[in-house]
Amino acid sequence: MKTHIYILFIAVVSMVSCDDYLDVEPIGQVIPKSVEDYRNFLTTAYATEKNNYLLTTYRADELQLSKSSVGIEQYEDMYLWNDTSASPLTTSFSYASFYKIIFHTNHIIDNQTEIIGDVTKINQLVGEAYALRALQYFQLVNLYAKAYNATTASSDNGVPIVTEYNLDQKYDIQSLEQVYVQVLEDLVRAEALLTIERQETGFNYRFSKAALKSLKARVYLYKKQWQKAIDASKEALAIQHTLQDLNTNSAIMPSEFTSVESILALDVVSSFDIASNAAISDDLLNKYDRTNDLRFQMYFKKDGTVYRATKTANIKYKSTLRVAELYLILAEAYTQQNQLSLARTQLLEFAKNRYTPAKITDYTTYINALNKQELYEEILEERAREFAIEGQRWNDLKRTIQPEIVKWYEGKNYTLQQNDSRYVVPFPNDAKINNPNF
Repeated sequence: MKTHIYILFIAVVSMVSCDDYLDVEPIGQVIPKSVEDYRNFLTTAYATEKNNYLLTTYRADELQLSKSSVGIEQYEDMYLWNDTSASPLTTSFSYASFYKIIFHTNHIIDNQTEIIGDVTKINQLVGEAYALRALQYFQLVNLYAKAYNATTASSDNGVPIVTEYNLDQKYDIQSLEQVYVQVLEDLVRAEALLTIERQETGFNYRFSKAALKSLKARVYLYKKQWQKAIDASKEALAIQHTLQDLNTNSAIMPSEFTSVESILALDVVSSFDIASNAAISDDLLNKYDRTNDLRFQMYFKKDGTVYRATKTANIKYKSTLRVAELYLILAEAYTQQNQLSLARTQLLEFAKNRYTPAKITDYTTYINALNKQELYEEILEERAREFAIEGQRWNDLKRTIQPEIVKWYEGKNYTLQQNDSRYVVPFPNDAKINNPNF
């Protein structure tokens, strides 16, 4: 992608005292003035990589590892949900990176009246900062907190909220409800400022109106506010609605940033270790009609006796939001509101772009015969197929029924029980050591 990183503000990740509950401390700066300066500053935030999508893939049910897997010492305990006595070699989930991005967005928001330049460009820039901050808090709280439950959200722990940097302030954990309030408030502010409907390919790592509305749809889906999820999805689809028909165009994956489906191509979703050293689980492979589901040969490759992911660490696979999800959000939300005819319409409109014509005829008959619960379960299965190795599976498991997962590893079964507390990832040790509230 066309990213040009010019560091205007030097920020380091550091825990400096028991009072500094975040991992970000400014140690020096060159003060930006123009909108171009601040644009480069925001680009630094966009370019900060996180590993939450990568590592939750190991934690979910999409992969099969063995003791002989290269690099297993980095992922074994995570794969087996061993959080209490994990090896020091285990890769840690991102924490500081989230707050580094938030720190950059805060600086732009705090200084928006001081930015010199074209007003339209300034509004777009500040709108992106609000939206990017909202995304960080949404991802943080879905990693380090319980799934949203309206009856308990006010008492469930969330994550620290930081909207300004103050060395003297103690950043305590806020409730899950407060974090979601912050996310939605930021999205409202962003929506009032964003001016670009869709970002050009190559710049679609940046927020646009389509990306903002798509993120809002996902937030409402996770909150189980079905009508609001429907409304936001429709607003996003009014801007960008084209699905890639794999019957006529299989040159690239629908999730690639150059696809017509790409709305926000920001997050790294796979890695060399996932693509090269991990096998795809039978649970995931068995969800596909290997002959008539056009995604199967596109997503997976045979390597001896196992299948491996074709999505790699290549920048082209970056994906955060795309059109397919909007159709599936509509299908799920309509189902939850007992509008089954509309749910089927959205699901089938999506599915005809993923299956052969022969399959879609049978699939249509199958979908039309399902009751509400069966339709809901099929939509979740379709999400599992569509977003394979794309970072969404763990959150889908967590936000829905938190099912039991059993993994066979080195001659033994390991079980994540239904509604297991380990569906919440613990804060990393460096954060816990410096914050007695974690």
